[in-house]
Amino acid sequence: MLAPITVDGTANAPELSGWWRRVGATIIDELILLIPTYVALLVVSLFAGDVVGALAGSALGGFYMVKLLTRPEGQTIGNRAVSTYVRDATTGQVLTAAQALKRWGFVAAYSLFGLTGAHSGTVVVGLLGLVDCLYPLFNRRKQTLHDIFAGTIVLVK
Repeated sequence: MLAPITVDGTANAPELSGWWRRVGATIIDELILLIPTYVALLVVSLFAGDVVGALAGSALGGFYMVKLLTRPEGQTIGNRAVSTYVRDATTGQVLTAAQALKRWGFVAAYSLFGLTGAHSGTVVVGLLGLVDCLYPLFNRRKQTLHDIFAGTIVLVK
């Protein structure tokens, strides 16, 4: 296994994205996806039910994330707006489709867990989402849990 890319502050080391930039990128991406996701959810729900509608809305978000993060720029529109990009945490290379899918899938899995309708599902979603969101504040490489799971890192452009 290769050693992780160096982000130790040396002249050639890339700069890690701070927490606020990451939050900003996420908010922008969520706003961009809000209407298309809601429309997909409503349309599909009419024909196939609420659960399938929610899955369709989530899949739309997955398509957006995977498609944009595997491009050479490694940026969603939110990343572009805050000048960050996502790379492989070991090599610094552009993400593979598998990495981008794992990264998105981690968040989608705990988000969709709330569809179970059980109170415990809501609690798990809330706690895991909170831990995932706040984890970069305590991780030396400023990675979320979904970054660690997918082997990715967010850097400043």
